[in-house]
Parts: sequence; C-alpha cells; structure tokens
Amino acid sequence: MYKKFNKKRIAQVTGLVLATALISPIASAEVSGEVSLTNDYRFRGVSQTASDFALQASIDWSHDSGFFVGAWASNVDFDEPDYNGPDIELDIYAGYYGELNDGLSYDVTLYRYNYPGDSDLDYLEASIGVDFSGFRLAYWYTNDYGGSDLDLHYTEANYSYEFYENWSLDLHYGYNFGDGIDDGEGFDSYADYSIGVSTEVAGIGLSLAWLDTDISDDNQVTDDLYNTEGTVLASVSYAF
Repeated sequence: MYKKFNKKRIAQVTGLVLATALISPIASAEVSGEVSLTNDYRFRGVSQTASDFALQASIDWSHDSGFFVGAWASNVDFDEPDYNGPDIELDIYAGYYGELNDGLSYDVTLYRYNYPGDSDLDYLEASIGVDFSGFRLAYWYTNDYGGSDLDLHYTEANYSYEFYENWSLDLHYGYNFGDGIDDGEGFDSYADYSIGVSTEVAGIGLSLAWLDTDISDDNQVTDDLYNTEGTVLASVSYAF
C-alpha cells in the first residue's frame, strides 16, 4: 500500500463520501479485503519493521458511483535506544475511481497515516493515479511528512505483464524528493525499484521480488532499523 493537508480533512472527506454513497442502494456497493504476510515491510525502499516480518490486512468499501473508502494496517518497529516507537500503522483512505474508456482508468485518493502510541507521526497524503494496458503511473504529495511540517513528493511507474497463465512479471520504479528526506547533507532525493513475479494458487496469492534503491553507500542504512539495502521480498496473501 500502497501512502498528507489539514489534519481534520480525512474525517470530513470520509463522512462526505459515505453520506453520498449511502443515498444509492446498498446492493450497488461491495466490500472486499485482504490479509498478507511478508518478510519485511518496505515503504518506498525503507524498512518499517526493522527488517522483520509484517502481518498486514486491509478492508475496502467501494460503490458503483466510483467512490470508495478503506483501511489498511501493519505492524511496524521504530524502536530506538531512547525511543519506544509505535507498533502499529493504521492507514485510512477515501477517494474516487473512474474509467475514461475500457483501457484507461484513474483514481484520486486522500490518505491518513496513523501511528497509535505516537500521534506526532500522523500525517495526510494525497495521490492521483492512472492505469492503462498493464501500466500504472501515480503521483503522491504531502506537506507534513511524518508530522514534520516538511513536504515530500513521490512519483512511481509500475508495469505488470502476464508472461504465462496466472503468472505475472511485476516492475516498479519510484522517485522520492522534497524537504521531508533532506538530511542537510545533500541527500534530498532517491529512487526505489523492484522486479518480481506473482501468481495465485488455490486462492492464495504468492509473490517474490528483488527491491533496492539508488541511495549511495555513504547514506545507505545497513542496520535493521530503517534498512535501505537491497533485499528479497516474499509475501503470501489471501483476498476475500
């Protein structure tokens, strides 16, 4: 999951979406969800679980009109010697999905990242994405990354190709830039990328990928906490 404005906006938007959607019959709405297990939770190339396993779950409510709301959660590990960080990340989002034609769709979404135990880290982020012919392009923006009052921009390009029945090649490239990752030493942008394969067996989703960044050796984080080294990511999931 994939993951920023006035702190009250997400609650207001979610309420408006639900109020609008509930005008239509309940039969035209759909609820779906997913539970997954991965050997590391990497957010834009950076480990959020100190290079350890993550159990993740999501639930989504979508309406035929195109409006949707949802929530996604994962364990995290931000503990440091003098800081007992949060153990859970809970993301709440609302947005709109539309189709321009049979092969071209778009979505606009507002996210609220919540970290129970340390609300100072909470922030809002907005995204806009376009999907066509197996490609997905998206742009993300926040003006309060990690509650820092600093901006962060993220652009990404993804491509999924079914090379064999029920088997897909998955490619990803993302670029991070903005004051939110500037450490004062010129390190203010970096790319993360991955290549992997995915399939489904008896209703269980399986994926295996190599993920890395172009962060220089001088700025590379090699400790488990916030690790940015290249790694193999494996996950198993069940959708319902």
